[in-house]
Amino acid sequence: MKKKCIQYIVCVGMLLTTFSTIGIPYVSADAPVEPSQPLPAQSSSGVTIFIDLHWTCGEANLTYDVYLGTENPPPLVVANQSETIYKPNRLLINTTYFWQIVAHNSQQEFTEGPIWSFATSVDQPPFQPNVLQGPTAAGPGISLNFVTVAPDPEGDQVYYQWNWGDGNTSSWLGPYAFGEHAETAHEWVENGSYDIKVRAKDVYGKESDWSSVYHISITPQIHFMNLKPGYVYLNFFDLFNKAYGYIYSLDLLGMALIISTGGFTVNATGSDAVNTVVFEMANRFFIDERWNTTSNNATGHSFQGYFTLTNGLYETTASAYDANGRLIDRATRQYVLYYVWRFNLINQLLGGK
Repeated sequence: MKKKCIQYIVCVGMLLTTFSTIGIPYVSADAPVEPSQPLPAQSSSGVTIFIDLHWTCGEANLTYDVYLGTENPPPLVVANQSETIYKPNRLLINTTYFWQIVAHNSQQEFTEGPIWSFATSVDQPPFQPNVLQGPTAAGPGISLNFVTVAPDPEGDQVYYQWNWGDGNTSSWLGPYAFGEHAETAHEWVENGSYDIKVRAKDVYGKESDWSSVYHISITPQIHFMNLKPGYVYLNFFDLFNKAYGYIYSLDLLGMALIISTGGFTVNATGSDAVNTVVFEMANRFFIDERWNTTSNNATGHSFQGYFTLTNGLYETTASAYDANGRLIDRATRQYVLYYVWRFNLINQLLGGK
């Protein structure tokens, strides 16, 4: 019995000596499943340069090394990330890329996926622009602003060219940053209906199609109802505001004569496009004497501005604005002659002595 115990002790000692030399045997865990289902798909072409890389691995609690580049095999770009998506910086156009995913588990096992490839698209022209903002009706000789935008598929800077429909085409304006709105001004000299178009071009010369047509009508939008050159106006306490008669010499000078007890109402009518009118009265002799008043479209198409003035020579301007606050027309009476009521003046006008 004693001899058997000694044998057991010797065996155990030999086992311990062996394990201390070669280590305790390690039972290996299963390696991760091979990464699959790449997006973009293998050998894809025409891929956008803003693509995000996706894949699947069928297991949880894995980390991934991502390899991406234009050479095969591709270089490592990120290690030990947990997401199954990688968002590279903007890629190059018309270029072949190679990429590979290596999956790791917590037991230090890993599986290399295949090396996939895809080709990015060639340079594309900007998308077809549209006229985003601009009036549809205005008077001649008024500088009008129009806004457009055309994103570029590659995020390139963009130029714009306008065809104003009156025989004038702008030069290429820009460049504008990706998504930046471009504002351009134009004025039409003659009355008429015009078709506006705009197109875009990226910095590499790729041009879009012309936009759909944007219509604008050019015709006077504001008219004075009084202050007609050559006429004498009598205005008493706002109870009587009538044209008295016509004087040829005043008409030649482009002036109207106003005889009042201290104030005068300017009347104007606007088109459907007019929302607000700002009247300005300016002393032609004293440039610092200027007054203005605003009239909103509260009574149909009629607008009024009231001024209290002293003797002098004046100019009245009516500036018409649409519902978006854009100036669309301006009318001016070059000379308005204003006098305080005096009987001797009336006598002289009537030929009295």
